[in-house]
Amino acid sequence: MKSGSQQSMLQWIPKLMFLFALIFISVIYGMYAGINRGFPYYTLIEAAESLRYIMPQNKSLLWFYIKSSQTDTITVNNTEQMAPGLTKTVTVEGDYTLAVKVIDTDATPIQTWSIEWWDVWPEDPDYLEWIEIPKDKPGTHIHGAEILADGDLVFNFEHLGLVRMNPCGDVVWRLPYRTHHSVFVADDGSLWVAAQRNHTSPSQSLPLYLPNFVEPVILQVSPDGTILQEKSVFDLLQDNNRMGALYNASLDNWYPVSGGDTLHLNDVEVFSEHMESGIFEPGDIMISLRNIQTVMVFDRHWKLKYSIANEFVRQHDPDFISGNQVSIFDNHNTAKESSGLDNASRILIHDASTGLSRIAFAGTDKQPFFTNIMGKHQWLDNGNLLITESRMGRAFEINAAGEVVWEMYNLVEPGWLGIMEEAERLPPQMDHAFFQSAREQCELL
Repeated sequence: MKSGSQQSMLQWIPKLMFLFALIFISVIYGMYAGINRGFPYYTLIEAAESLRYIMPQNKSLLWFYIKSSQTDTITVNNTEQMAPGLTKTVTVEGDYTLAVKVIDTDATPIQTWSIEWWDVWPEDPDYLEWIEIPKDKPGTHIHGAEILADGDLVFNFEHLGLVRMNPCGDVVWRLPYRTHHSVFVADDGSLWVAAQRNHTSPSQSLPLYLPNFVEPVILQVSPDGTILQEKSVFDLLQDNNRMGALYNASLDNWYPVSGGDTLHLNDVEVFSEHMESGIFEPGDIMISLRNIQTVMVFDRHWKLKYSIANEFVRQHDPDFISGNQVSIFDNHNTAKESSGLDNASRILIHDASTGLSRIAFAGTDKQPFFTNIMGKHQWLDNGNLLITESRMGRAFEINAAGEVVWEMYNLVEPGWLGIMEEAERLPPQMDHAFFQSAREQCELL
């Protein structure tokens, strides 16, 4: 005969089994709803967005701001050793707007584009899913921006679209495509841009790729916003017998099932006809694939010419600097904060004629330099190097001895820095008079 306590425990077993079954079914359905955007996926997203509207904005909850003890915008300003010219900066501002500015060495604005998504795309684009469309400021950020020869600005709303805007802030055209990360102006004036297609259903050509996955795409766009070339990086790798790169992220021993953003295209650049040829020649196209730690160079017919892999960690912004050399922004995030080890980003120079790489600059204890995401660099005509430490909201210029000769922070308010996507030293013809004339021209329209 069973005791009362045993009978009581037995009575609880069906209830516990039911509870565990309910939890199991909820988890499975939650995974299904997340992948297939089923109920209550959008209901929960809408509820979260509603909370954001009724709660006061808090910079500590937003990834594009970082707490800092920094009090000055310009901390080093050695104009005698700096490379000449105005500087373009791309930032998130303290009022949650996006800005592209042209500044002098004191950070005084010479030209400003204050940009909001809703001024450019007041209607909801039909090529984006509801979840992708910005709901409140800033909603996105600008990643990839170039000033054209006439003073117009071309930029990416990150993963949302490409826009051309005149110096008065008027939209010249907009390209409804998920562009991101980089804009490069080629010798012929065409624009080379990183982009992507989002796949929400299975692909016959890649049956082991699970939806939702990202297909990286290289776009060549005319100055008037027409797509001239549209090249899938998936196709590019398969055509060049590099199919293994598509499955580097898989841990499955039987089938290399993959999904998500397996490659992460973050830069496209074309070798200039104004540079002396070597292994690299005019028309060669270089791309950066962050998630497989690889930089590749193709000829103008899309045949693989050269590749560099695994000499850097989560790299950005490779640049041709000669016919044989490329310079690479190595984010080099190799340690967790809890490990007690310091991360330090690096600028690498790789020589394709020898296959060797060297460190041109790296962060140290005395001169910290690290950004876990993004990052830009520019070799200047006087041999200096301009670096954008994006996540830290900092840009700085060093001379050949590694000494900082100019340093700027995106100080949005006391105690807070905003991200700085990039800083670029502009050519000498883009001076005060150039931008004043460009504004006068568009004001006449």
